[in-house]
Amino acid sequence: MQHRPIAFIGPMGSGKSRVAASLARRLDRPCLDLDAEVEQRAGRTIAAIFKDDGEVRFRELERTGLRDMLMLDTVVIATGGGVVLAPENRNLLRDRATVVWLHADVPTRLQRMRDERAQRPLLHGDDPATTLAKLDATRTPFYRGLADLDVDTSSMGVDEVVEHLMMWLQQREAAA
Repeated sequence: MQHRPIAFIGPMGSGKSRVAASLARRLDRPCLDLDAEVEQRAGRTIAAIFKDDGEVRFRELERTGLRDMLMLDTVVIATGGGVVLAPENRNLLRDRATVVWLHADVPTRLQRMRDERAQRPLLHGDDPATTLAKLDATRTPFYRGLADLDVDTSSMGVDEVVEHLMMWLQQREAAA
């Protein structure tokens, strides 16, 4: 299989972290989670970074982490939903990775994240469905523009998504 990093992009709740971890196991590759890397580098949770330093500082840490991860070959990377907002990140992803866009409808994503909302600063508020829809309106054009493959995970489990990706990667390799 290819040696370029495989990077998952998409909105929160679409399955990026779970699918990346499962695919990495199938491919016998390391799996890196960009949000976890940011937390480790900062020594604080993302929620604490947002609260204490703001989103701008979080995005700086995210950009540095992504750049470092994309220097590695044969890794699978789960990014955060907003990674596509920075032009530098989009350029890095386009130039250095095979990019897979995972997406799902808002009700499915809310259901998946029901126990995690406290850890997701952008979902604090009275109407998380509206928040997700607004984020989607801003970010979807970036996801679409970067994706080598897009997968709607609304009605698929992790194993189904990984099987789909394995077939796609094998076809892509055979055509190369």
